[in-house]
Amino acid sequence: MKRSLAILLALLCVMATVPALGETTTPADTVSTTVTAAPEELLQQWYQIGAQLRVNGLYPYVELKKGDTGYEVLALQTRLAELGYYEKAVVTKFGGGTYSAMRAFEKANGLPVNGVASVADQQLLFSANAVAYTAQTKTGSNAGSSRSSSQPDTDATSGATN
Repeated sequence: MKRSLAILLALLCVMATVPALGETTTPADTVSTTVTAAPEELLQQWYQIGAQLRVNGLYPYVELKKGDTGYEVLALQTRLAELGYYEKAVVTKFGGGTYSAMRAFEKANGLPVNGVASVADQQLLFSANAVAYTAQTKTGSNAGSSRSSSQPDTDATSGATN
């Protein structure tokens, strides 16, 4: 009896380790698949997904203001630069240049002028309906750091000049 039980147990172990007859296993059949991508590739994919969500109007915007940092600010500055409102180096900090560019964008697009990138501001900014910078859209707003003018541009809230 012990001998029969041992043979049966051994047979079960062998059957468990051998795939069923006629079945073959491939790497696609495995339960866990490891994806190896460089961090730079993953970051690029992240940017592409964000851009696609913006195009489709599905991006989860957050309000951005002076002092904020991160990817959202980088994307904001990039879009403001594409439209001609932002002329400084694109960085991840919402500073005075971004504030001035937002004020100019808001004024040119008929939005409340406060320098804060609200959700509504960003939805328009990243849409095809955003008005690009022209000499006529400036009309007294502080749109950038190197725009030529006979008088220096001043920031209405701080009195600072560019």
